[in-house]
Amino acid sequence: MSEPSHFTPPPQPDEGGAASPVATGTIFDIQRFSVHDGPGIRTLVFFKGCPLACLWCSNPESQRFGAELLFDPEKCVACGGCAEVCPHRAVRMEADRVQYDREHCAACGRCVEVCYAEARTMAGKRVTVADVVAEVCKDAPFFVRSCGGVTLGGGEPLAQAEFARGILMECRALGIHTAIETCGHVPWPAIEANLPWTDLFLFDLKHLDALKHREHTSGDVDLILSNLERLATAAASVTLRVPVIPEFNDTPEDIRAIAERIVSLGITELHLVPYHRLGQNKYRLLGRQYGFAADTKVSDEMLTRLRAVAGDAGLSVRIGG
Repeated sequence: MSEPSHFTPPPQPDEGGAASPVATGTIFDIQRFSVHDGPGIRTLVFFKGCPLACLWCSNPESQRFGAELLFDPEKCVACGGCAEVCPHRAVRMEADRVQYDREHCAACGRCVEVCYAEARTMAGKRVTVADVVAEVCKDAPFFVRSCGGVTLGGGEPLAQAEFARGILMECRALGIHTAIETCGHVPWPAIEANLPWTDLFLFDLKHLDALKHREHTSGDVDLILSNLERLATAAASVTLRVPVIPEFNDTPEDIRAIAERIVSLGITELHLVPYHRLGQNKYRLLGRQYGFAADTKVSDEMLTRLRAVAGDAGLSVRIGG
C-alpha cells in the first residue's frame, strides 16, 4: 500500500496547550449548497492532506499535503503550450503527442495557465483564513434560513489544526454554525484545540478490527477510538459516520459491533454512508491506480438491514451523509 503523502503535514499543537491559529493553509476546493455535511445548507471547505490512505477514497486529490496536477490526456489537443512553459522539463512533445513525466513535475501550475483545452488542472492552493471566511460569508443568508453553516472537510482538516481553528474562530465570531468532518487519526491536541470552536464533529469510523483497519486505510484504529472516547467524555456534539464498504464492513456483525461501541460512549446518532465509485476517474488523472478491488455496491436491502441493526442498539440512524 502506498503512503498517503509525499509531503510533511503541518505541525500540530503541543500537549502543553494550543498555539495561536496560523493565517494560511492549503485547500483544494470550496463547495457551496452542500446538504450532506451537517445540518441545513452548508459551505464545505476541502482541506488538502490526510493521514489515512483509504483504498476506496473518493477524493484522492485530498490525500497529499502539497499541490498536485491532474492531467486528462483525453482532453489534450497537443498544442505544445505546456512543453514551452514548463521550467522543469516535465512535459515534452514527441511525434505530436504530449509526454508528461510526473517525477519531474513540481506542480508549479505554469502549464495549467496556458492549457486552453483544460486538460490540466491544479488541486491545492495556499489561502488565508480571511480568504476562506470571506467565501463562507457569501452564503450567510442561506445559513440563516436553513440553520446551516460551514463544514471543514477534506482530506483531514485537523491535520492543519491551527489553520482550521483560525477559520472556526472567525466563523463562530460571526454567528456561523461550525462543523468538522474528521477521520480522527490525529494527535489529541489537534482535536482539543478546535473543540471550543466546533459545534458539531462528524466523526468517521471504518472498522473496529485493528489489522483489517490498517490493511485498508494504513491507519491505527486504536488512536481513532481513543480520540472518539475523549471527545465523548468532553461532551462534544458528535455524529458518527460509517462508510459502508463492500467486503470490508458491510455485514450486520460489523455494524452491530460499531453501534454497540459508540452507544457505550453516549453517542446517539449514526450515519451509514454507502460506498460509491464516483471518484475513481480522479486516480487516472493523478496517474495512480484505484486501489479498491470491489466492483459492487451495498444493496438497498442490506442498507435497510444494517440500519435496523444499528437502530436496535439504541441509535438514531440515517442512510447517507
